[in-house]
Amino acid sequence: MADEVQPEEDFMLAEMPGPLEPEPEPEVIALDVAFVVPAAAYDSIHTDHELPQALTSSPPHIEGLPATSLRAIDALGETLNRKLDGLQTLFDREIRAESTREKVVDRLHAELQEYKQDLLLNVMRPVFVDLIQLHDDIGKIADAQADEGGDVGRLLGLMRGFQQGIEDILYRQGVEPYEQEGDAFDPRRQRAVSTVPTDDPAWNKRIAARHRKGFQAGEKVIRPEIVSVYALKK
Repeated sequence: MADEVQPEEDFMLAEMPGPLEPEPEPEVIALDVAFVVPAAAYDSIHTDHELPQALTSSPPHIEGLPATSLRAIDALGETLNRKLDGLQTLFDREIRAESTREKVVDRLHAELQEYKQDLLLNVMRPVFVDLIQLHDDIGKIADAQADEGGDVGRLLGLMRGFQQGIEDILYRQGVEPYEQEGDAFDPRRQRAVSTVPTDDPAWNKRIAARHRKGFQAGEKVIRPEIVSVYALKK
């Protein structure tokens, strides 16, 4: 007997699975360890520009951490503290060294400038002295003919112009004429070529007449001022 053909509807019902069972919810495991950070430590971490203080202070107590971890954190803080102290010491030392170097450079620069000026003055001194002597000679001739008029007067005016030209040449080389202030004789900046007798002790060693200007380069006298001085009669 031939097998009977099962109806298609019965076949489909046989293949359909039963109702789906709900999946079990994941098991939640509760941890009994609580991590508590004190509020003061939290504020110190979140405060601007407080990193060195946070590093040098004791680490916050964290409940549940092993004692070895706390000791490691404490040792790390001490190490960072030593490193920061070392860096600060090196920084201060470098600042002091830089200040010393600047002072040395400034002093050497000043000494070099002074040496250059002295060298130039020593080389040019003979030329300056000759020009000053020519200046004096022209002045002597002009003074001797001061009362003349006419053509002689015009010649004297020309000679005075030559004398002023020499002063200008010297000035461009850093040499200036001077007359010592006051009427007291100063042997460091003046030269007495003659004396004028006086009976008044108050006039002793005072300037009686000024004959020629002095010349100086900076504070150094090239040729002292030529003067006459009062001398007390004996």
